[in-house]
Amino acid sequence: MSTTTQRNKSKNKSKETTNASISSLEDEEKIDQIMKDITLKRPRNPYTQFVLYETEKIKSKNNDAKIALQEFSASCAEKWKKLSQADKKKYIKLYDEEKVKYKNDIELVRHYLFKDFNDTVRSPPTAYRIFLNEKLREGFEKGYDPKEVKKEASSEWSKMSKEEKQVYKDKQKENSNWFLKAQKIKKITPIALFIQKRIDEDKENHKEPPTLKEIAPAWKKLSKNEKKTYEKYAQELNEEKEKLQDIYEITHGVKPKRPKGAFRIFLQEKAKNNEIKSLNHGHELWKKLSEEEKEEYYNKSHRCQLAYRYKNMIYKKQIKKILPKKPGGPIMQYLKEKKGQKAPNGEKWLTYWRTMYSNLSQEQKKKYEEKAQKAKEKYDKKMEQFQNKVFDMPKKPHTPFNLYVADRMTDLKKEKPNTLTSELLKQIAKEWQEGKNVDQAMYYKNAEKEKKRFKKQLAEFQKNGYYTKIKKTEKGEDEDEEEDEKEKKASKKRKSSSRSSSKKSKKSASKDEAKKKSKSKSKSKSKNQKKGKSQKTKNK
Repeated sequence: MSTTTQRNKSKNKSKETTNASISSLEDEEKIDQIMKDITLKRPRNPYTQFVLYETEKIKSKNNDAKIALQEFSASCAEKWKKLSQADKKKYIKLYDEEKVKYKNDIELVRHYLFKDFNDTVRSPPTAYRIFLNEKLREGFEKGYDPKEVKKEASSEWSKMSKEEKQVYKDKQKENSNWFLKAQKIKKITPIALFIQKRIDEDKENHKEPPTLKEIAPAWKKLSKNEKKTYEKYAQELNEEKEKLQDIYEITHGVKPKRPKGAFRIFLQEKAKNNEIKSLNHGHELWKKLSEEEKEEYYNKSHRCQLAYRYKNMIYKKQIKKILPKKPGGPIMQYLKEKKGQKAPNGEKWLTYWRTMYSNLSQEQKKKYEEKAQKAKEKYDKKMEQFQNKVFDMPKKPHTPFNLYVADRMTDLKKEKPNTLTSELLKQIAKEWQEGKNVDQAMYYKNAEKEKKRFKKQLAEFQKNGYYTKIKKTEKGEDEDEEEDEKEKKASKKRKSSSRSSSKKSKKSASKDEAKKKSKSKSKSKSKNQKKGKSQKTKNK
């Protein structure tokens, strides 16, 4: 047997083994191997493939050759026009191959990084959707076509009995609040798990739940191995919650955050274990790592980048649906009118009607210019409404104390510019506790309005994937927003009045001091004059 046939057989065997092993992949190292070749970059069209081929041809002749972009692009365009369809097929084939790879890569990212096919669902999944997701996962692992899987699943669902469907209905009840769970994500600590365990044990033994004073020393007495078990369990739960957060962001179209780099992931891990003293110390530790150890962090950062690209892709798709389309110019208005009319003598439709438009007189063109102007005005209005929409999660409401801090801190910093913020916060906290010269009722009222605003915006965001900053009704703006604006104006007036009163008091005090000084000076002058007169009389 020749070496080439042996290699081909070994390649085919390796492909079969990888396809078989993908179904049982749970190990991170194997997932990293799959993710290495994935970039999630959009496939390049046939013309760009041709341009890349031309650039490589020039570089192969001379690596140091400088390419003038304008001349090169013009020459490429001319060459592309002259190419026959038989020659173009090569570049079309490359584009189709990249397209297939891009779609497969998306499926791999969805399956291994997110482990859910709910990216189109905008509400909690139904019983049928849960059943379909299970079938899609099974089909993906076996390498079946998703369209065929969906057809088989729909026919299987219709034949299922009520008892068999009840299993998925129970799952639906369990997952009905998963959106809210994802929204209220908080990191689980090992101590919290230990406390929960102690409370559950006391409930089983019909004892009163322990206090924090009793639990704290018990946690300190635990060995390092026992604490590590709690830490591992907390880490697993946090990872599950992060995945849930990812699904929530995908389904609601939340703007994704920028991915973390390898060095940043390394720093965060070391900071959690209190192994870093400073940033320079972190750089030193990073340099000491071997290439194999660094590769682990590079794989993690690569995963983060793929997840970010996938999220960003869905986020942009959802914005495109809402984004108003740009209107064309006068030519586009003319072409819209001629839509459906055929070009004579088998001429190209676009070139024929463009030449016809260029032959029109200026008076005839005015009609389409006016249409284009009206379309632009409509587009500008829609864009104003669109710019008023926010595609990120609404900001959480502030507490009454936080609102007071925001108001008071600006004044205190002006009064005491050299004092530390920590000392200023202590002073503000004292003022709030004492309640002297603090309108606490006003801040509580504002905090309640903040809560109402957050609930409204969150409900709108969960429905549409965005919320509006200012909601306009038929009469005008919302009543709540009008009240907020009135209160803001009133608070500004109060501040300005208090400042003006303080300024007036300072001015009056300075005036009084000046008067006293002038009086004292006049008295001293009169005394000196009297003394001078008395001395003159004595001398005489």
